[in-house]
Amino acid sequence: MQNAKVVKLFEAVLAKTRSGKIRWSPTAAESDYIAAIGGHFILSISELENGFAVPPETYALVLKDQDGRELTRVQNVDEGIPSLDIRELYEAARRQALHVDEKIDSLLEALSKL
Repeated sequence: MQNAKVVKLFEAVLAKTRSGKIRWSPTAAESDYIAAIGGHFILSISELENGFAVPPETYALVLKDQDGRELTRVQNVDEGIPSLDIRELYEAARRQALHVDEKIDSLLEALSKL
């Protein structure tokens, strides 16, 4: 059973990401994104491939302290964590970290000049 505080943490991170208040950044790993929170915490969101498992991908939100120690991990297979919501969080973090919308706008502008 998932801890109620962990579910609340996940919901807060999703809400703050939706509103653009969490600044996600890319990492060296293509499918991992991080955000520093309050100078004391680091959040990471990752997509992990599971091969033949169902679902084939697992999303993991990890909270670490300032010393890099893992405090908690939330995955789409956890009770109380809707798979669509954690996938939305991952996609929102990815789009923000990679500046996807700005790059699409730039491409659309370039295409309009052709």
